[in-house]
Amino acid sequence: MKFSFQVGEIEKHQVEYHFSPLLGVVVVKVDGTAVRRHVRLINEPMRETHDLIVGDRERHKVRFEKERTSTFTHRNRVFVNNRLLKVVENN
Repeated sequence: MKFSFQVGEIEKHQVEYHFSPLLGVVVVKVDGTAVRRHVRLINEPMRETHDLIVGDRERHKVRFEKERTSTFTHRNRVFVNNRLLKVVENN
C-alpha cells in the first residue's frame, strides 16, 4: 500500500507512506527522504501509530494510524494537526 499527500500552506512538503504487509516494512518519506522506517517480522499488532513533525517554520503534526482488519488487509488513517485528512484501505 502506498499513498502520498501534501502538507503546508507556505512551506509545502510532500509526505509519502509505504507499507508492505508481506515484508512488514513501513517507510515514511518527507520530500523524498526517509524519516521513519519500521520493520516488524512477526506478530504484527492490530493497531500501530507513527507520529512525526513536518516543516521548520510552518510545523505540522502528522499521525499515521495503521489498523489490521484481517490477515492482509489494512485501514490507514492520516491526521494532520489532529484533524483527519484521509482514510486509505486495501481490500
